[in-house]
Amino acid sequence: MKKLRAMFHVWESRIEQRWSKLSERKQRRFIVLFFAGYLLITACVIATVWFDAKTERRTRKNGIEHIQNPILKRENQLGDSSSIILKNKQHERE
Repeated sequence: MKKLRAMFHVWESRIEQRWSKLSERKQRRFIVLFFAGYLLITACVIATVWFDAKTERRTRKNGIEHIQNPILKRENQLGDSSSIILKNKQHERE
């Protein structure tokens, strides 16, 4: 773990030195470009979420329905409990 930290520290130092060697004009240009890229990615994500929500609303026309209890629904479908197969013959020993 110490070697990993040392490697990251060296890597960070190199990047910091390269950044400080750049002129202020180039530093500002990089910052503006990174910020513009960030804004572009954010706008794409917001547009995608908006589009997905818009198309989902069109396809789902049922509206709001009541929540049904899954236990009651399961009891109605099962019927007689003796007809339930608890063990599968395929997985038993012979």
